[in-house]
Amino acid sequence: RNDDMRAVLISIRPKWCEKIINGDKTIEVRKTRPKLETPFKCYIYCTKDKHLAFMQNRFGTKLIACMDAETAIPVGGVVGNGKIIGEFTCDRIYELAPLNHAPDDVEKQACLTREEIVNYLKGTGYGWHISDLEIYDQPKELNEFRFPPELYCEKERCGSCPCDQATDVNGEYSFDCEWKRPLTRAPQSWCYVEAAEHGEKSQSEGRT
Repeated sequence: RNDDMRAVLISIRPKWCEKIINGDKTIEVRKTRPKLETPFKCYIYCTKDKHLAFMQNRFGTKLIACMDAETAIPVGGVVGNGKIIGEFTCDRIYELAPLNHAPDDVEKQACLTREEIVNYLKGTGYGWHISDLEIYDQPKELNEFRFPPELYCEKERCGSCPCDQATDVNGEYSFDCEWKRPLTRAPQSWCYVEAAEHGEKSQSEGRT
């Protein structure tokens, strides 16, 4: 496996996206972690929300704070909900069970109380540290991102792949398929994706 070609798409609710972009939240608490060495790239998928809209300002130059959806949508800004709004580098991962493996200010960095962290994890968990945050000029669509080849070319996960049933000279299934399967829905928590360059960004926070 070539980890240099793999990244993670992480689903984050609008109110937490706002805190990340404002620099208030620098640790994302999750129950699991990728099997990747740090640092690795994380793309931020802003989840859909009936009540909160994450949108650009009226000049279309940068993403701003969460707004009530009924107020935000008629304004004409580009709503970020249901799209990839930016990326960051996860430069280290803390074990959060027990919490004494985490930084002393983990609650502040995660924007959660210790009780909230413990109640959410209910056991083992991890704190993904956010650095080198970049926000895109225009949010990206899910179908602009693709699964890593080794995750969709295994026989048991195929079915619609044009190379399905193809074997090499030794009778083994080849994982070197060039067919690319785009994402059609966001993960509940996170998933592996193929790392890619997506062009110019509007804000480069460079926070550590």
